[in-house]
Amino acid sequence: MRRKKALALVLALLLLVSLLAGCGQTAAEMPEEEPASQSTAVPEETAEPEEATEPQEREITDMAGRTMTVPAEIESVFSTGPVAAIYLYTLVPDKLLGWNYELNDIEKSIILEQYHDLPNFGQGDAINYEAVIAAGPTIALNVTSINEGTIDESDALAESLGIPVVMVSSDLLDAPEVYRFMGELFGVEEQAELLAAYAEETFQDIANLNVPEEEKVRIYYGNGEDSLETAPAGSSHGQIIDLVNAINVADLELGDGSRVQISAEQLLAWDPDVIIVNGEPKANMTGSAAAEAIMQDPIFATLTAVQNGKVYGTPNAPFSWVDRPPGPNRIIGMRWLSGLIYPEYLDFDVDEEVREFFQLFYHVELSDQQLAQLYEGAL
Repeated sequence: MRRKKALALVLALLLLVSLLAGCGQTAAEMPEEEPASQSTAVPEETAEPEEATEPQEREITDMAGRTMTVPAEIESVFSTGPVAAIYLYTLVPDKLLGWNYELNDIEKSIILEQYHDLPNFGQGDAINYEAVIAAGPTIALNVTSINEGTIDESDALAESLGIPVVMVSSDLLDAPEVYRFMGELFGVEEQAELLAAYAEETFQDIANLNVPEEEKVRIYYGNGEDSLETAPAGSSHGQIIDLVNAINVADLELGDGSRVQISAEQLLAWDPDVIIVNGEPKANMTGSAAAEAIMQDPIFATLTAVQNGKVYGTPNAPFSWVDRPPGPNRIIGMRWLSGLIYPEYLDFDVDEEVREFFQLFYHVELSDQQLAQLYEGAL
């Protein structure tokens, strides 16, 4: 009994010694705590540099010399008239807020389908400004002659609409400058340069014709259903006749309007070498139909142009190549008219130039059939 108690006591002592030895080994293996003065400080988070924010606005100076602030990103543009709409369609069609009249079938034959149903905001005194404001354009584009009166009108319109109204020149010879300005305004410099360069090359090609004074062709240009509304020499509407080294027989004072109504007797007295007629789009009368009407009218049978078969209708697709409206659509009209009256002086192919113009300005590749229909007035 005493041996059992003694054995139990020995075993208990051995167990106690074993436990004490294990605790001592664990303590020895543990690293010593570093003094508080040597503790490693946690580095503060480094603040990331703020990203540079894009400016929301920018300052521009338009072609009238007016300085204004416009949004950095211009999403949509209200055209104050048809010429502004054409400039926008040729360069930045997706920014065109709407047209200034309902497109007719001739215009729709060339204009891309996705732009056929843009709203019609009207023009002149018939503009629906409430609809314009409701549509929320970023800016307005006013293509006009630049003078104090039009500057005052643009300033007043800007105040009325609550958006910047940007002015550019309506003079055809300023078209290259207009396109380059618009290229910077909308951030499409490369495309704008293509259009500007084409216009410049056209003006240069026509200026190089060097037609002798005695060979200059005398032209009458007629508008309307009876073709007796004309654009006098020196007017913006008759500008391309002057530019192609021809003589506009309507050497008249312009008066208050942009065109002048004449009589049949006046046309007979002028007796032009060539007659160019535009027809009447509002009556769905094409240029070719107007030309045929003159050729068949006994009143005009004695005219030199009629007897020589030199009465031509202006191609009108998608817009008149000579006038109505007096915009960049006339650039190709200069090549067409030059080819018509001075074919022996040309150093370019009219067909090739028409194809290139339509591709650059109207965004379409013309087929042979379409090209023929353009000349015939069937488009």
